[in-house]
Amino acid sequence: MMFKLCLLVIINLIIQIESAEYDLEFLTVVFRHGDRAPDNGREQYPNDPYKDYEFFPEGHGGLTNRGKKREFDLGIYLRNRYNDFLGETYIPKKIMARSTEYDRAKMSLQLVMSALYPPKGDQVWNKNLNWQPIAFTYQPGDVDILMIPEECPKFLEELNRVKELPEVKKQVNKMRPFMQKLTLLSGKVINTTTDFYDMYHNLMAEYVMGLKLPSWTEGIFPKGALWDGITLDYKITHYNEKLRRLNGGMFVRHFTDIMTNIINNKTNNTPKIHLLSGHETNIASLLNTLGVFEPHVPPYSSAVIIELLRNQTDYFVGIRHYLGIPPKSVEKQIPGCAVPCPFNDFMRIMKNI
Repeated sequence: MMFKLCLLVIINLIIQIESAEYDLEFLTVVFRHGDRAPDNGREQYPNDPYKDYEFFPEGHGGLTNRGKKREFDLGIYLRNRYNDFLGETYIPKKIMARSTEYDRAKMSLQLVMSALYPPKGDQVWNKNLNWQPIAFTYQPGDVDILMIPEECPKFLEELNRVKELPEVKKQVNKMRPFMQKLTLLSGKVINTTTDFYDMYHNLMAEYVMGLKLPSWTEGIFPKGALWDGITLDYKITHYNEKLRRLNGGMFVRHFTDIMTNIINNKTNNTPKIHLLSGHETNIASLLNTLGVFEPHVPPYSSAVIIELLRNQTDYFVGIRHYLGIPPKSVEKQIPGCAVPCPFNDFMRIMKNI
């Protein structure tokens, strides 16, 4: 018992020493929405046993109760980890919050903020409701180049060029036999890696809702040939520096501009935290651009947390990957840089992004 007590004391001291080594100056959190019902658009396939379901009351693509809880848990995680930095009182100018135009992303953002900033003291307006409204913004998808950059004409032009490269065609052609098999099984023509992407997300939405999937999905989902297909799609959409710059690079430029202003003391009104509620493509693209992506499909509520840190002599960038499922985070190391990464080194590594 005494040994365990001493060990806990030592661990707590180590955590305090590590946390005291740097001061947190700014925080960016990019996260995926929570669990959702299947969409009724391009994800649907003719042989889907649930194609006629209305998924009442959420509706197609709507945030489920499990998804709501997962997003609330993300807010709790952020509150517990960054409590001293954020302070307990919601101060509007100290938080920037933005979502894509999708309702599930907007709702996810509200859930994270409700856990992050429950009313305290004078902000309690209803003693029976531990919640307060917090403002956020969004832009229509066709002009949202930060959150939905894959709709950018320049990105699409480069992506179409990459898809015609012999080495890319070779990788896709290796999947042709499986495409033909999946076409027969699903009743939907599967001809591109984007089709793999759509099929995977339809099945995942049904899977996490506890719905019984067709027997033919066994062995190909969630791991297997369909997983190989969607990870190939991620690889193609981040195939070269230009694609990464036009996709995840938008996030990098966004938060490094804010960090640069903080370092150069160009503004006194910089928020402490910037919350960006989006989709798994945002997580994959940002991790790819930072050079820390490992092949996977970012789970619901997963997030990339970017910290601007300072010690007595310099500024640093820290990266954490919140896994979502399970609700914990891991520290990531930028290739060619220390942990945390000195800001000037980070900017040098990202100079072409």
